Amino acid sequence: MIDFTTMLPLETWLIVLEFLAVPLPRNNMAATSEGDSIILRSSSGIRAVSTVSRFFYQLADPFRFREVHFVVHPWKDSILKFYRIKELLDLLKRRPEIKSWIRILSIDREQVIPGGVQDDFEAGYIELERRIHKMIPDLRGLRELRCRCISFTSALFSAILQLPQLNDLELERFRFLPGSTDPTPDWSAVRQDEPRLRRLTVKTFGPFLNTTPAAEALVHLLRQETLAELNYWPSPLSVGWVSLVSIISSRIPDYVFEGLRKLNIVLTPTDAEVQDFVQIGARCPNIVSLTIRWKSIHSQYLIGDQLRRMSLKEHPFPALQEFDGQLALATIFVQGRPVHSVNNHGMNTRIPDERGPVVISSIAALRPSVPLRVLRLTTVMWDETYIETIVQHHTELEELVHEYWGEPLIWTAGLGDALGKLAKMQRLSLKRRRNGAPNNLIHKLDDDNPVIAKLRRSCPNLQQVNLCWLGVWKLLS
Repeated sequence: MIDFTTMLPLETWLIVLEFLAVPLPRNNMAATSEGDSIILRSSSGIRAVSTVSRFFYQLADPFRFREVHFVVHPWKDSILKFYRIKELLDLLKRRPEIKSWIRILSIDREQVIPGGVQDDFEAGYIELERRIHKMIPDLRGLRELRCRCISFTSALFSAILQLPQLNDLELERFRFLPGSTDPTPDWSAVRQDEPRLRRLTVKTFGPFLNTTPAAEALVHLLRQETLAELNYWPSPLSVGWVSLVSIISSRIPDYVFEGLRKLNIVLTPTDAEVQDFVQIGARCPNIVSLTIRWKSIHSQYLIGDQLRRMSLKEHPFPALQEFDGQLALATIFVQGRPVHSVNNHGMNTRIPDERGPVVISSIAALRPSVPLRVLRLTTVMWDETYIETIVQHHTELEELVHEYWGEPLIWTAGLGDALGKLAKMQRLSLKRRRNGAPNNLIHKLDDDNPVIAKLRRSCPNLQQVNLCWLGVWKLLS
């Protein structure tokens, strides 16, 4: 029998396991799936090696406990999940060294409507939550914390700020216990040896976020000098609730976000919010990546109209390099800035502004202070004029992605010649899309097709070509 303990030094096996412990996708949390009782998540490689022998099972312990998800919903097999969570909490009490292995922790539960069959769930969860909260200050190796539907106390929030390795914090339905006797600290006086928070994600707030201490705690997070990425994704249902933009404008109106490099935000189409957003942008001198979303498909056009009515004297986001949002908004935020990448998405076939002339004028109006290198375009229909306009105004493109709905693409000699003028192009993708289309209706040209061969001759740097369509392909010489 092979003796794995002597075949290689222990340090070498740990390097192998580290290689197998690949990061798991953030948006595919097994612990939240229907009827799932998983508490620990690890890569398939770690799970497989743990079954080889007792030696590997014990060696893989620090990797199996890297992701812990205390996620419970009252209608999803809550009895089994309660048992698994209690079992793990008991294990952590018996073996406290495990706490130092946890890198990612999720705490999540659905809100319970008072009265009815869910009351027993609420009573059982409160006790579990107390034990989880008590454990958090001991997680000295924690790097990422995701909290949803958690009512904080000032003591718990202070303890989170003291975690020495925490660099990623996600809050949803962020609130403090109502009527708590827990004293509210002076957040500016809370000692943090070496703040490490780099990424903050704030989702739906509680409706009373603007009251202390929740708002003051949030402001303290926003003022972290190490904060490099801020994401704000409010729920479409949170109509009338105070927004993050309002909190920043009212509570820290003069604060300059020197360290912020990336902003991903959802805006509501009100004059006050858009004006506040522009003023905040002027206090973000070093942001290089900006993504703007909206609560509804019509909001994006209202936001664009409001921005165009403003003089934008503040010149928001002066260092911007990458913009992701509606094409009409790109024409506003790209102008005169060192933007090299524009990603347009989110369109509606019922809105005229998404059609031909507006798209063409918007492409022509993209005038950054440096050559545009990446353009990802989504449109309602195919129009060869789009490509001609791109070639005319953005000759330095290295990547072009165009996805469209509507009639099939018609490949003409003129289209091929136009694309051939993009001599620096390295990646090209033209796709006709339709939601839910079967794979057998989606076709793709092979690399040896004469169309692609001609493109490669015209564009010597071309590395990746993806020409696929749904339905009929029309090739005109």
